[in-house]
Amino acid sequence: MAEPEFIDRINNPENYPYIKNSDGSVSSHRMAAETDEDGNWYVFPTIQLIDGKLKEFEDNSKAMDSALKTNNFLKMKDKAEALRYASGGYKTKKFKAFRPPASDTAKFE
Repeated sequence: MAEPEFIDRINNPENYPYIKNSDGSVSSHRMAAETDEDGNWYVFPTIQLIDGKLKEFEDNSKAMDSALKTNNFLKMKDKAEALRYASGGYKTKKFKAFRPPASDTAKFE
């Protein structure tokens, strides 16, 4: 299986759009961890890049359905690993350090 799309957004945040939050911060992923009916744990973004634009899912189950259909998820070995990853374990040093320039309004959605 190919690497999920969201991984490239983590590794190269400067190449992708992001959502400006009301507090002035930005978001591009908002990861979640959920299990399927067979007890398998998955992590996936609740903000997904669809047709070149970010879509923010308010419901994790809808975000998971979309992620599973588009192979935009990682399967985890267990609940602890999934929760650790979703709660920030995915954030690389580069991703944490990224701050969009104030003038970069073209990437705000």
